Amino acid sequence: MSATKSILTYLSKGNQLTTRAARTMFKINNIANVVYVLRNEGHVIYTNRVTLSDGRQVFAYRMGQPSRAYTQSMKSRHVARARQTLYRDAISA
Repeated sequence: MSATKSILTYLSKGNQLTTRAARTMFKINNIANVVYVLRNEGHVIYTNRVTLSDGRQVFAYRMGQPSRAYTQSMKSRHVARARQTLYRDAISA
């Protein structure tokens, strides 16, 4: 199974994935690139900022239901605006 497919399976089970976890579990150095590919395939993957137990803040990826803003932007063919909704939690934090 390819790393991209493995990550998709992992995320679809409700898990979230950080960059460090992706390196450890799937031997992926650039998780952002894999997430980009999956989003282009139509999967809704959110980027969130999470705080680790040692106080560091990192980005974590998770799958979810598309928000109303995402759905409306996609229907209007505003792909760039739709993608911004996937990063909202990460940017505003």
